[in-house]
Amino acid sequence: MNDYLQTNARYWSGTYNAPNVESFIFRFYGRILKFDYGIDGSGHERLLDFGCGQGAALAFFDNLGFDCFGVDIAANDIAVARSRMPHIASHFAVIDPKPNPEQIFFGGNFDIVISIQTLDFLSNTDFDLAIKCLYNNMKVGSKIYASMNGWAHYYRNQATYVGDGLWHVQFKTDRLDYDLYLNFVRDKEEMAKKFSLFRPVYLDYYDYSFREEGSELRYTFFGVKE
Repeated sequence: MNDYLQTNARYWSGTYNAPNVESFIFRFYGRILKFDYGIDGSGHERLLDFGCGQGAALAFFDNLGFDCFGVDIAANDIAVARSRMPHIASHFAVIDPKPNPEQIFFGGNFDIVISIQTLDFLSNTDFDLAIKCLYNNMKVGSKIYASMNGWAHYYRNQATYVGDGLWHVQFKTDRLDYDLYLNFVRDKEEMAKKFSLFRPVYLDYYDYSFREEGSELRYTFFGVKE
């Protein structure tokens, strides 16, 4: 487990082609940011995607007028994001897999932070470091929206628990070849504890099941820095 970050980094060293925004992102925008808070991008709010991949979510928010920034451990994906959005190519950065709570991204002071299917690649110890980092990059009153693997996610059925919240997921099918480490959240209460630096507003979930492979349950947290 000592080198789990390197194992996960090797997994992400290849480009994961994901050019389209996920449905829960634009629903988060329409149902929470815009409906509840009147945030529609016209104020050019600073938005950080922690674990942005190829920048699909940021392309969506960029088109709406947000001032978008993204960080990721995968250099290949960051290169794709920069080529896709050359007008903000300098707003993307490759970061070290080991979280640093003192690291400030692009001057910090973000109004909104999103992190989708990213924080669950960290042990409990490293998760706490990452959350402190995000907290330190946010203004008072800023919003955070994040998702993590739920306990019922079928990956956990193919995994062995190794400690500090991590499960070693190792299996191969005709579609997948996995050797990586993941964190799984038991329920909404545990999700709230993980994000206890923030005032919780909404604790929700989304789930998929395709080809009878099993549940892809993920819990979501939306909260505010006070």
